Amino acid sequence: MSLPWLGLQVMWAHFAWGMVVAACGVGLLSRRRPFPVALAVGWLVLAFVWCAVPGPVSPAYWLGLSFQAPSGLLVACCAMTIWVNAQGATGYRVLPTGLSSALVLVGAVLYADSVGWLHLGLYAQGFGRGAAITGLLLGALAVLAMALGRHRGMAVAVLFSLMLFAVFRLPSGNLWDALLDPWLCLWALCSLVARWRGSR
Repeated sequence: MSLPWLGLQVMWAHFAWGMVVAACGVGLLSRRRPFPVALAVGWLVLAFVWCAVPGPVSPAYWLGLSFQAPSGLLVACCAMTIWVNAQGATGYRVLPTGLSSALVLVGAVLYADSVGWLHLGLYAQGFGRGAAITGLLLGALAVLAMALGRHRGMAVAVLFSLMLFAVFRLPSGNLWDALLDPWLCLWALCSLVARWRGSR
């Protein structure tokens, strides 16, 4: 088992929570009208500075106590949300159906396995050889999606999270933590509900 350097984990947590806070702010402020690029950049800088402050003043402190660190996939999706909303569009507020379904399903199985309803040991396998095989398969699927021109932004986000895990072992040294966290699972669930309501 190879774990990331502790100092790198701390830096990642501050940076990642800054991106999440920035994306939430941009999403709320651009809900009714286009969000100017200058305002988006200003809010992004403010969110990063605020989350970089040490101690209880920082939202990263409280979010880290409750949720540790966000997954690389959540951070990549948040970055794309900020970029797209700054251009006056509303993409990535609702994740693609396939990705949302996969995240909700895997999240539910991991939760059931963690609390003892299932006895598969899936989370522990995220540290071993199974993580490498799973990562290669997911990377191949992401490259295939890009080649077919389907959801290229989400494919890039998956590849980013896989590379972050492969090179730096962030955020925790476990593959599942690189691809999934409670916030991303909630986002995926809300995306499915929004698409279901929109199709009625």
